[in-house]
Amino acid sequence: MSDSVIAILRIIHIVFGAFFVGGMITVAFLFLPAIRGASEAGALADHLMARARLRIVVFVAAGAIASGAGHALYRTLWAGAGNSGPAFWYAMGGHIATVAVVLVVALAWPAAHRLRALARTLLRQASPPTPEQNAERDRLLKRLTWVTQLSAALLVVTVSFMAIGRYA
Repeated sequence: MSDSVIAILRIIHIVFGAFFVGGMITVAFLFLPAIRGASEAGALADHLMARARLRIVVFVAAGAIASGAGHALYRTLWAGAGNSGPAFWYAMGGHIATVAVVLVVALAWPAAHRLRALARTLLRQASPPTPEQNAERDRLLKRLTWVTQLSAALLVVTVSFMAIGRYA
């Protein structure tokens, strides 16, 4: 692969990776706790979850693009380099990032999808939410929050490993 392609892959990996990590931290530690705090009020939480598209941009677009570029870089530059030096740190960071992405796809994404459907239902119905609907909203928000926070923490570890690998 040419040096130009490698440089472009690095730029894509760094820019989308930074957006992915920053977006996950924002969603996990600011956005979702605020929604959970507003869930007693109900309407605000329902409105935000029914209309917010941030999860699609952060979880799918930025995560997939950053991961894809990172895997391409690793295969091009470090595959077969052994278990020492930068290759070790990049591989460990990549594995941890993969776990974070799998957690988001397997646990957070379905919870967010169901929460969005529930929020739309609650906004359309004329009566206030039933206790069962409130319990379901709270359960889904709780799952979405802890999975997103765990994934965000794993991504911070990933960034740390990538930084160590850069200078190893």
